[in-house]
Amino acid sequence: MVKVHVNGVEVDVPPGSYIIDAVEEAGFKVPLLCYLQGVFSEATCRICVVKLNGRVVPACRYPVQEGASIVTHDEELISLRRLNLELLLAIHTISCWNCSVKGSCTLVSLAKEMLIEGIPVCSECPLYGELCLLSYRIPCLGPLTIAGCNAECTKLGAPCTGCRGFILSKGVWREALKHYKMRNVDVESLLSAIRVFWNNLPEDLSKLIKEVSPSNGQQPEV
Repeated sequence: MVKVHVNGVEVDVPPGSYIIDAVEEAGFKVPLLCYLQGVFSEATCRICVVKLNGRVVPACRYPVQEGASIVTHDEELISLRRLNLELLLAIHTISCWNCSVKGSCTLVSLAKEMLIEGIPVCSECPLYGELCLLSYRIPCLGPLTIAGCNAECTKLGAPCTGCRGFILSKGVWREALKHYKMRNVDVESLLSAIRVFWNNLPEDLSKLIKEVSPSNGQQPEV
C-alpha cells in the first residue's frame, strides 16, 4: 500500500492508484468534468487540479507517491478551476434548449459551484422539444437568462421573465436568437418581455436583437 496525506488526512491506497482515488478514500471531493472511471481519464479539462507536494497536477491522471502531501482546495486551485471552466465555456456551443440532458448537466453544476455565469435557464428547464414554451410562440426569456433558479417559472408552466439578469455572451445570444427565429417567436413580443427587467441592455446585445427584427418599417427600440 502507498501512504499519502490528503489535506492532512493520512490514507493508504493500492500502488498504481491516482490522486483522485486517494482524495475519495480520504473523504474529500474535487470537481470532475471529463473523467469517467474505467471509461475516460485523459485529463483534458483540467478542472480536477490539485497540489501534489506543492505542484499543480490533474487528480484524475497523476499517480500517487509514497508520503506525498495532497491539497485539494486553496485560492490558487479555485482560481485555476474557474479559469479552465470559463475557457471551456468560451469554446462550447451553448444551445441548452436543444440538449436532452435535463437536471444532470455537469457543466451547469460546476458553473453554479464556481459562481460562473454564461449558461442559460434552459439548462435547468424540464421542458424539451415540442414541450418547450417557445413551441407555442410564448416569449420565454430562458435562452437569454442566467441559470441558477432551477427554472421554477417554466416548471409551473409560466415563461421565464429574466429576473436573474441577462447573459453577456454574444455567442449565446446569437444561438438563442436563431432558436427564437426557428420557433417563429414574434420579435415585438420578445422585446416586450425583455423590457420588464432589462432596461440596461448593452448596445451590442441590442444590435443583435435588431438584426432579427422585421426589415420593413422602423426598428423597435430595446
